[in-house]
Amino acid sequence: MKKVFQRFSLIIILIGLGQQSYAQRWFSSSSLEFGIIVGASHYAGDLTQQYLETRGLKPSVGLITRYNATPALTFRLSGQWGGLEGDDTWYDTEEGENPRNLYFKSVLWDFTGALEINLNQLDQRQESGVIPYVFVGASVFKYNPMAQFIYDPSSPHLSRPGSAYANLQDRDGDWVELQPLSTEGQETTEFNERKRYNLTQVAIPLGLGFKFKLNSKWTLGIEYGARITFTDYLDDVSSSYVEPVRLESAYGPMSAAMADRSPTLHEEGAIRGEEANNDKYGILGLTFTYRIIRSPGCPTF
Repeated sequence: MKKVFQRFSLIIILIGLGQQSYAQRWFSSSSLEFGIIVGASHYAGDLTQQYLETRGLKPSVGLITRYNATPALTFRLSGQWGGLEGDDTWYDTEEGENPRNLYFKSVLWDFTGALEINLNQLDQRQESGVIPYVFVGASVFKYNPMAQFIYDPSSPHLSRPGSAYANLQDRDGDWVELQPLSTEGQETTEFNERKRYNLTQVAIPLGLGFKFKLNSKWTLGIEYGARITFTDYLDDVSSSYVEPVRLESAYGPMSAAMADRSPTLHEEGAIRGEEANNDKYGILGLTFTYRIIRSPGCPTF
């Protein structure tokens, strides 16, 4: 029994030494990076004709950290602030067509965790080089679509029987949050199946980029990441128009006014958006990170 115990103990020690050697190699080849990411964010949805509408580019800035587990794999976390914007006037409409006259702006907060797959592997000892990469992960984002209310003394809402549109004159020029207005009849008696959308959502980020290793400490990069969302309401536009009387009775005259901003009011059921296609957004960024080289001992700067 004593010999069995001794042999078992020897095996445990050898395994432990092997694991320690592996851990030392792991930590000596891995590293942490901290830095900033600056660039632009944009929206693609019912109020844009093309995926990347340059008129909708808004400044974006944030922080990023990377853990380079191996030369091939990098784990990253980022938090970014930016903006989203869409406008019906960006469409090329035919003469005589009844435009929706819809537009929105929103502040965007994006928090992303992702795995980067480095397509070109550099050793830690290499002072410079280029690393192309792709990334995929999960994002949590927060938005809040708003639009400016412009009082129109010739608005067709004024001719509606019992309309309270005239009471909105003092709010001319106000920026209005659209989600509380339920502009497509969300949670009204007639459209109870339409639920009010959440202002915090999840998305799948898919992207690619290039990292330029300047030296052993600093890395400059450029990347683009698309966010595949699960909502069609980044712009507050998704399905069909609702009778203004219904909206005004449930949510007030501002709801009716912001739901249909066209020169001629649409009939209930008329198409307002493309419900089958969810909205998307993307972030183009420049990254500038400082590398903390890890070793079996304490990190060195």
